[in-house]
Amino acid sequence: MVVRNNLNLDVLELIFSHLAGNDLPTVALVSHAFFGAVIPYLYSILLFRLSQAKRYPRVMSPFAAIAVHPEFAIHVRHDQYNPKFLAECSRALALCNNLTSFRCSVDSLPPFISVLQKKDRLRDLRIYAKLTTEQCLKMVGGAAQIRHLTLDFASWNVMNLLPQWAGALRSSLTTLTLFMANELNETVLESALEQLPNLLGLHVIGCTKIDHVSILGLVHHTPNLTALSMTTGDCSARALPTPGTSLANLVHLALDVRFHNQSPAFLGVSSTSSVVLTSIFTHIAASSPSLTSVILKYPDRQNPVTIASSFIQQQLIGAHGRTLKTIALIDCYVDLDVIAAISGSCVGLERFEVMIPMRDLKLFTAALSNSHTLRLLVDANALNTQHPRRSGPSLTQDYLKQMFTAVASLRKVVGGDRRVWTRREDAHAGGFTVGMERKPTSHSAAIHWFMPRE
Repeated sequence: MVVRNNLNLDVLELIFSHLAGNDLPTVALVSHAFFGAVIPYLYSILLFRLSQAKRYPRVMSPFAAIAVHPEFAIHVRHDQYNPKFLAECSRALALCNNLTSFRCSVDSLPPFISVLQKKDRLRDLRIYAKLTTEQCLKMVGGAAQIRHLTLDFASWNVMNLLPQWAGALRSSLTTLTLFMANELNETVLESALEQLPNLLGLHVIGCTKIDHVSILGLVHHTPNLTALSMTTGDCSARALPTPGTSLANLVHLALDVRFHNQSPAFLGVSSTSSVVLTSIFTHIAASSPSLTSVILKYPDRQNPVTIASSFIQQQLIGAHGRTLKTIALIDCYVDLDVIAAISGSCVGLERFEVMIPMRDLKLFTAALSNSHTLRLLVDANALNTQHPRRSGPSLTQDYLKQMFTAVASLRKVVGGDRRVWTRREDAHAGGFTVGMERKPTSHSAAIHWFMPRE
């Protein structure tokens, strides 16, 4: 007879590989056998949430647990830390020789620089890059096998050394992300990209001296790009370069739409932003890419504009309707007839992120019902991690029941209040039931909004 204590260890580990969250520590309390099998998954990610921090030191941090039990460090693959626990985290990191990813999204990186230099398996690095020249030189020399590099709020010291860092990562780097680096200029960026001909992902967002004209003039250095993110500029000031074929492999495009010369209130539906977006899509079309993912984000979520229907019809549906699987329209409105056109014409659409019109929910649901492939619907309000919607009408179970019925392929809806509604097949309940859980905020800053969705 098979009981919990005589199950083969390999079988237990296979079972536990499908668990996550609170299930892992719960399983660890069952027996010694369960504890031993769940350890590799329990300590794979070191995460310290605000709710735990409020109970510290009564509740031990995972970093302190690693420091007390260094034998667990071999299992750590990912680490997120709170600045209040720098000492414990540094000690834990020093023991985690198998670390593959590290993220520091606040200005607290210096204590970890020396520790990160010794992580030969580190592949994914995201840092708040406000560093001195000396600190940056240590990072350049210590992280030689990085595949995905994200530099947030980089100082001028870091940007001056970007070409040198790119040269050091020439053989390994596949994704370069530069976010809010105001000191970055076109000369420095070109010097870096010249050394990264095999780059697959380039994301340059919120860098005041670099706009889409600059980026499109430099992508000939990176002909293998599959993902591109950029901030729009003013087309009237500088002409786009002559279209080439350097974006033939592009599948993901994200645009940070910025207004120029006119206020958002004046722009309304027919805006200069549509002219800029049309010029970008026309330029890219010369490479004949097969876009599967498009993200557009507008600058003012308090006064969102309505995207021109003609732009959606021609540049998204007309040019890429056959290949698009993900469409995200953030901080903007879309007419219901456009929703219906997207649902009916984008024959492979699986993920749709849009501001759900709560007061026109029935008409919105009817527009979505044109889709036979949509699996995930995300209210774009949920993407604002700092100011999620907390008032006004919300999705209810009755609404979701109607939506799941009308859109048979739909499996999950993420509401603006961060509730996640899931369709659960149940033959005894008339075909399916609707389950709900609260979307955790702990991973809200794990990836930037413009990155490709999983």
